[in-house]
Amino acid sequence: MRGTASSRVNPAERARVLESWPTVPAPGGSGMQEILSALDGLLPRASEHAATAVHGSGRYWSGPLDVQRLAVSGVGLAVAGAQQLARTMGHRDSVITARLPEVIAAFGSVSHLRLDGQSLPGFAPCSGFFPVSDGWLRTHANYPHHRERLFRALDITHDDALAPALAQLTGEQAESRIVAEGGIAARVATEQEWRADAASEPGPWLELTPADIPVRVFDRAGSSASTRSSDSAGCPSSSAKGPFAAPRGTASLTPLAGVRVVSLTRVIAGPTATKFLAALGADVLRIDPPALPELLGQHLDTDAGVRCVSWDLADPTRAGDLADALDAADVLLTGYRPGSLTDLGLDAASIRDRFPHLVHVELSAWEPSGTRGGQRGFDSIVQAATGIAHHYGARDEHGRWRPGALPVQALDHTAGYGMAAAACALLATGTAGHARVSLERTARALLDARTLRAAQDAHLSPATLAAPTDHGMLQYVPSPVRVDGARPPAQAPRCEHDGVRGPAAPARTA
Repeated sequence: MRGTASSRVNPAERARVLESWPTVPAPGGSGMQEILSALDGLLPRASEHAATAVHGSGRYWSGPLDVQRLAVSGVGLAVAGAQQLARTMGHRDSVITARLPEVIAAFGSVSHLRLDGQSLPGFAPCSGFFPVSDGWLRTHANYPHHRERLFRALDITHDDALAPALAQLTGEQAESRIVAEGGIAARVATEQEWRADAASEPGPWLELTPADIPVRVFDRAGSSASTRSSDSAGCPSSSAKGPFAAPRGTASLTPLAGVRVVSLTRVIAGPTATKFLAALGADVLRIDPPALPELLGQHLDTDAGVRCVSWDLADPTRAGDLADALDAADVLLTGYRPGSLTDLGLDAASIRDRFPHLVHVELSAWEPSGTRGGQRGFDSIVQAATGIAHHYGARDEHGRWRPGALPVQALDHTAGYGMAAAACALLATGTAGHARVSLERTARALLDARTLRAAQDAHLSPATLAAPTDHGMLQYVPSPVRVDGARPPAQAPRCEHDGVRGPAAPARTA
């Protein structure tokens, strides 16, 4: 169904969608309802808006867990937050929605990514499931520095030596050795084993802590998108400061124009949040350390519309540039391992003291109070540790059982939409604050839903967009968000190297 400014959501459709969702939380407040209701303490009727934001029907993924409902819940919540923020910024007639096939495509976006017609590499050879003496281990070595730490932990020098080395160890031995070297791995556990060791009181899926400091986005001259016309897009602004510029794009399709975001996130979850915010017009600056460049596929998949820079924040000059950016920003998203930003003065407490006007949203792999709190992690590793990989296990062609995985990196994507939802909701209240979400807590929500195995009954033909980049012609899946039924203007990532911006891509709409 296409929403319009006059009709909004058809009452019959609203009733049908609401009927398909639970109206009260599952026992213990668990399941998808806790995601849908995560903003209820901040925004009026947020869970109702979240439940009706994604339009469409059909089942696109099979398996023992309801990944589709997780995806719809996360996107719906982000849309609900963005809708309220847009209205607060003056776009009272704009209707923000998403369509189910586009949500499904977005969660599997990396598989649809093409560069000059070619797909990009997926998981590296040393990333995957490997037998250990008492079961299975999941490793992650897509990034060169993680591969080096994995090899150092096992005293090996080449890929072919990994499987034999792991086969000599128990899962616990292998995991502890790899983690001690700063590598990333997790023993494949059953859900029951994970629950026995997990945090007994994990707290809410999205932890929100509003502050009593007003945000600045509404104070800046002309920050409300309602005061701008499409003719002003891309022109210099007297209110621009540091790396931020005038809102860009067509005002009616970019209702978050004027919102300024700094992103210290990597891989999928945090960049999913910034891709969503940028699609709606937010000005997003992503900062990566020069020594640890992002993988090309991840960058091209998630940085649409984002300005990307490589800054060494240990350099006093660049640290000053960051301070200027944060002073001018409205939102800071961080996604590095807990404690890793403390020496740079970018931990939550320091941010609150130095930049009290910010909405700061943190992502971590693990629940802070759990047994792995503070460790590195990725979606695939969390799946292994929480029992999800065990649920998706099956016999291979030789009759041997092996663990499996979700059809997409759903924990990453859902957590990313949760980050976007938190940022929008706190800004919409007019107050700064802090929010936190974790991949492990997202896995808990998925496991708590307790659904039966479902079969796929719909086929996906993803709609992709094309844009030229420095690397070639990019074909990618945009963020699954629409404004008044139309996709916002699409833009390729905007990368800078040594202060030189690459060629801008022409805006395209679908």
